[in-house]
Amino acid sequence: MSKLLYVEPTDEITDLVDRIRRAEGERDLVFVVPPDARVLRSALDLQLLMQYTRGFQKRVGLVTADPQVQAMAMRTGFPTFPSVSRMEQGLPLTSVPAAAEAGTAEAAALSNSAAATAVASPPKTSPETALARRGPSAMVAAPAAFGAGAKRWWQGAQARNWTIGAGAGIFVMGLLAVLFLLPSATITVGVQAHRLTDSVTIQGQVAGQSGSVLDVIPVEALLTPTETQTFSVSPSGTQVLPPTPATGDLYLCYSGHHSTATITLTFPSSVTTPEFYDNSASGNLGFTTTSSAATGSYAIQPCGAGGPSSQTSNPALPVQADSNSLGTQGNIGAAQQWSWAPGNEAQSACLSSPGFAGTCDLNGAVTLSLANPSAMSGGQNSTTQTIFSSSDVSSAQTQEQQIAATLTSKVEQDLKSLAGSSNVIAQDSSGNGVQITVTDPTLPTAGQVGQQQTLTVSVSAAATAYNPATAKAAVLADLKSKVPSDGELLAKAQTGQIQVVSAGPGGTLTLSSNASGYWAPKVDLSPYRSKVTFMSPGSARTYLLSQLPGASTVVVHQSPFGLPWLPLISSRIQIVRQSVTGG
Repeated sequence: MSKLLYVEPTDEITDLVDRIRRAEGERDLVFVVPPDARVLRSALDLQLLMQYTRGFQKRVGLVTADPQVQAMAMRTGFPTFPSVSRMEQGLPLTSVPAAAEAGTAEAAALSNSAAATAVASPPKTSPETALARRGPSAMVAAPAAFGAGAKRWWQGAQARNWTIGAGAGIFVMGLLAVLFLLPSATITVGVQAHRLTDSVTIQGQVAGQSGSVLDVIPVEALLTPTETQTFSVSPSGTQVLPPTPATGDLYLCYSGHHSTATITLTFPSSVTTPEFYDNSASGNLGFTTTSSAATGSYAIQPCGAGGPSSQTSNPALPVQADSNSLGTQGNIGAAQQWSWAPGNEAQSACLSSPGFAGTCDLNGAVTLSLANPSAMSGGQNSTTQTIFSSSDVSSAQTQEQQIAATLTSKVEQDLKSLAGSSNVIAQDSSGNGVQITVTDPTLPTAGQVGQQQTLTVSVSAAATAYNPATAKAAVLADLKSKVPSDGELLAKAQTGQIQVVSAGPGGTLTLSSNASGYWAPKVDLSPYRSKVTFMSPGSARTYLLSQLPGASTVVVHQSPFGLPWLPLISSRIQIVRQSVTGG
C-alpha cells in the first residue's frame, strides 16, 4: 500500500528528501503537489528528487493538476497522475497534456475549470474532495483504497518497466565505474635539486690484487708471445789477398877481379833497407833486408867451389822476398844461388878493397852472388776470398726492417686479442703505453769475410688494458661520493671523455675525467598513495607538502576528467618525483 505525502507550499527539495529518508518501512510513496507549491517547479528539482529516490531504493509517484509539472515529471521518469482517483485506478498519464504546450494563462484556466467541476459535482463526495476538505493531515491518513490503486498501478507497470529498470541499473553501474574506477590521478612532487661537479683521477690496479676501492679500477697487464721469423743473407763480393813474402837468410860472395881478397860492401847511412835484384836474364826475384844490421859494412869473401851451401862463412843477411816482384813464387827452396846486382844502393853502395887506393874502385868490377843454404819459409801466393759487399749489407738491413714491421703488426693484433672486445689498450697522448721489444740479429758489415748466414728477428709486446664502462662507473661513483648522506644522486649524471694521463706495460695506468649532475634530498613516496585516496586535490597537495620536507611543489593532474576527489583505489593514483633544477 502506497503512502501519501502532502507537499506543503513552503517545502524545499531538502524537505522532500528528508521525508523519503524517514519513511523507512515504506517503499511506495506518492507526493501530492498542491497548485501553490514552490518545489518541483523546475527540471532540476525533479532530477534531484529522482536521484535521491534511487539512492534510497524507493518508488515515488506524483499527483499534480499542473500540466507543466506533469510534463516535466513524466520526462524525468516519475509516474504522474492528474488526480488521486486516477492514481487509485492505476491510470497514470501516458502523454504530455496539451495544456503543457500552451502558455501559463491557459494552464491556469484549465486549473480553474477543474476546480469548478469539482465544486459542481454531485453531493457524493469523492476521495480527493474529502481529502481536500480535511486538509493535509487527513490526506496523510488516506483510506486503504487510495494506496491499493497506486499499488495496482505499480504492479501493472512492473512488466513494462523491467527493461527500464535494467537499463537504469546498468546506467548506475556504469556511472559508478566512471566515477570511481575509470578516473586516475598523477601527483607530481617537485624536489629541489642542487648542481654537482667533480674532477676525477682514476688509478689502474692489476685485477685480483685488491677489492673495490674508490677511484681505482682493475686493469689487465698484457704480454704477447714472442713472434719470430728467420731470413738468410749470402756474401757476393770478393777481394784479392796479397802474397805473403818468404823470409830467411842470404849469404853474399863475389867473383871476378881480385877474387882472392876480401872486399868490403859499404852502404851509406841513408839506405835503411837495401834491396837486391837478380842479375840473370830470367831474374824475377828481389829481396829486401829486414834488419837494421843490414846497413853498414860487410866483408865479403870470394864465392867458394862448394856451391851455395858452402857460403855460410860469409856474413848472413836477413831478408824477405820482395812482394813487388814475387809473382807466384811464395817460398824459395834451399841451396839456390843467383848473380845479383845492387838495387837501390847502386849509386851509394861502395865495393872496395884494401889493395886498391881508390874509393869504391870495385864497383862494376866484381859480381855479387847471393845464396840461401836454407830454404826461405812463410811465403804465400796471392789468393781471392769471398766477402759481404755493401749491397749485401743493405739487402740484409731491408729484410730485417720489413720482418720487424710485419712482426710488430702481428703482436699488436695479439695485444688486441688479449684485451678482448670490452677492453681497450691504454695509450696516452705521447704514444706511451704499448711497449714493443724487437730483438735484431747482428748483421754483417761491408768487407767482412764470411759465408751464408741464417738470421732471426724476434718481437714481443706488452701493454695495459682497461674497461671504459668500468672507468665511467668509477667516475660516477666518485661523483656520488660527493653527495651528502641525506641526499641521492639523480639519474642522467654526465661524465666527460675518459683521458689517459699516463700508461705503461705491467698494469701502469692513470685516467682523468670530469663529471656533473644533480643531487636532491631522499624522498620515499611509496607510502603516500593509500593516504591520499578520496582526498580533494587541494587537501592532497597540502598534506604531501607537510609530510615531505624535501618537496617544494605538488601538482595534481586527473584523467580523463577532473573530480572533486581523488580515486578511491590507490592503484589508480601515481605519485612521481620531479627534480626542480631552477629557482
